[in-house]
Amino acid sequence: MGLFLNFGEKINTYDYKVINERDARASAGIMFLLGLLSLFSVHLYRTIFWAELFSITFIIEFIVRVLINPKYAPYMLVGGLIVSNQEPDWVEAKPKRFAWLLGLILGAIMTYYIIFDVITPIRLSICWLCLFLMFVESVFGICLGCILYKKLNWKLYNCPGGICETKPQKPYDKRNLIIILAFVGLFFLTYISLKSYKFNEKPKIIIIKE
Repeated sequence: MGLFLNFGEKINTYDYKVINERDARASAGIMFLLGLLSLFSVHLYRTIFWAELFSITFIIEFIVRVLINPKYAPYMLVGGLIVSNQEPDWVEAKPKRFAWLLGLILGAIMTYYIIFDVITPIRLSICWLCLFLMFVESVFGICLGCILYKKLNWKLYNCPGGICETKPQKPYDKRNLIIILAFVGLFFLTYISLKSYKFNEKPKIIIIKE
């Protein structure tokens, strides 16, 4: 029973239980893609079927992660299969469990809306919040729940991205911000120019001849 009702793995090189960050990020990417497609289907097909189906799988995923064992969570299993040829990136399990507990709470709120068939802006906001959290974790490796856990508890060792380290990190070159702002300005001018000189009329219907 302990094999199933367990959170994190015990690795000889660590004094605490760990989670493979690569599996977590891969699963977050998969859920983000499917969640985004399910929301698009609401606008394309005027049905919430796919959105509710994904929401149910999301809820099941976090129930298994938090209450049973993340090793057996379906999206974690698929993500782990995709990155199985990569070197594991072990991070402390406690911050991850806290972050996924927040996901489970959001899932519990979604369960209420699904069961009672309630459509509100709050429900849509929760969907987009979940997508945002999965996006920043999968793409940038930023676990916002782990950062919150760090703010509440300083006794940590190894968090995703090294956010739990007490040693000073390499400072970000502020000159890069100027370059970023310059590109933002360039892209904005490109947008204005394209809209003004090419798309300033009503959209044209393009007919492709076979």
